[in-house]
Amino acid sequence: MNDHHAHSHVSGRKLAWTILFNLGITAAEFVGGIISGYLALLADAVHNLSDVAALILAWLGVKGSNLPATKRSTYGYKRVEVMTAMLSAVALVVVAIFILREAYLRLLEPQPITHAWLFLTVATIGLVGNLVSVWLLHSEKGKSLNMKTAFLHMAYDTVSSVGVIIGGVVIILTGWVIIDVILSSLIALAIVYSSYLVIKEALLVFLEAVPKGIDFDSVLDAVRGMNKVQDCHHLHIWSLSSKDVALSCHVCLDETDFQAGPDVVAEINRMLSEKFHIGHGTIQIEKVRCDHHDNTCHDREISRS
Repeated sequence: MNDHHAHSHVSGRKLAWTILFNLGITAAEFVGGIISGYLALLADAVHNLSDVAALILAWLGVKGSNLPATKRSTYGYKRVEVMTAMLSAVALVVVAIFILREAYLRLLEPQPITHAWLFLTVATIGLVGNLVSVWLLHSEKGKSLNMKTAFLHMAYDTVSSVGVIIGGVVIILTGWVIIDVILSSLIALAIVYSSYLVIKEALLVFLEAVPKGIDFDSVLDAVRGMNKVQDCHHLHIWSLSSKDVALSCHVCLDETDFQAGPDVVAEINRMLSEKFHIGHGTIQIEKVRCDHHDNTCHDREISRS
């Protein structure tokens, strides 16, 4: 089993455990929230329910990204994890809107909160479950956008659980039910912000933008600086998934060096992998006197912001 499949197996197993934890948390918080009338706890339950759906999507994303390449899908299904991350983030935005609407209604017509110790107990159980989930997914969050999204779900739910507990204690001591509305709204806004970041990153992958952390000009200068390379044009850099980066370009050599083309290509690919972590390079060799006068297609094809 190679490293990629080994990491995916570990990610899948940890996601499965996290799904089980959150199913239990969701059921407990729904019951506690309905009995007590504590909107923040119900909001956390709805958030947890979306987490369960998101984690299932993440699990499917892990499995899908490991499917082999075919003649129809020549890169395999690497973008499945990006697609599931985006769907998950969009679902979270919908949940946040629901919470904000409910908070607004509670602001207009405040509702009393009962069974204080019940909702505090349930909220504490939820916090413990979320902490375990964060611990399980922490080591996986840097491996893909999909796992990053799953980790963010758990991290924000942990923060919201802390807020729910603190708010519950304050309400018990003071009777200020407005805190319920404030906490619910803050949870919803935090959800929207984290979802926006994930949606933005996923869209950049789908739009085949230069990946975050890679500077176009630095790559261009590095290719130009390789031994025997006289020029470079038609340079394109994009993401196959949240972790796999691809590149294509035309490299010009002197006619006397043309026979060394395969060795030059191998050296460029080695440099791209070591320096920029670009693992999918497609490089076309041309003679110096080619038909393209713009080295990088900046004028005609690449618009700088």
